Amino acid sequence: MIVESDYRTITYFGNGRALDVLWDAWQSSETQSFDQRRDIFLWTLERLLKEGRVKLHKNGVFLESPIEDQIETFRKAFPKNEKDAHQIVFNTDEPQCRPSTAIGLWFFLDDCPAGIAWRREDGSYEIAD
Repeated sequence: MIVESDYRTITYFGNGRALDVLWDAWQSSETQSFDQRRDIFLWTLERLLKEGRVKLHKNGVFLESPIEDQIETFRKAFPKNEKDAHQIVFNTDEPQCRPSTAIGLWFFLDDCPAGIAWRREDGSYEIAD
């Protein structure tokens, strides 16, 4: 379950930072499955997009598709689990790092559909990754 105060705290401290920070911020509960953590992350990203606090971009070009399509593209591209992320990032099944680290690195690969840009006080957007 997502608590409003958690959302506000995470988005406050994540403001201006790359997507891996938002992913890491929701990792506080070891009892959540990977799918639950992914769904919370995507819910957070969708809410930020709908609130106009962020935009997604690919190579500096803002995505123009509807928000729901952007989230669905993320959902389809997202690694299936930590092992899958590790395989994508390191191209090996041999352990290279903690499983959660591989997901964080995935956000910076071309496999990730987009990066994040945060809205500044003047209304412009600053790319965070």
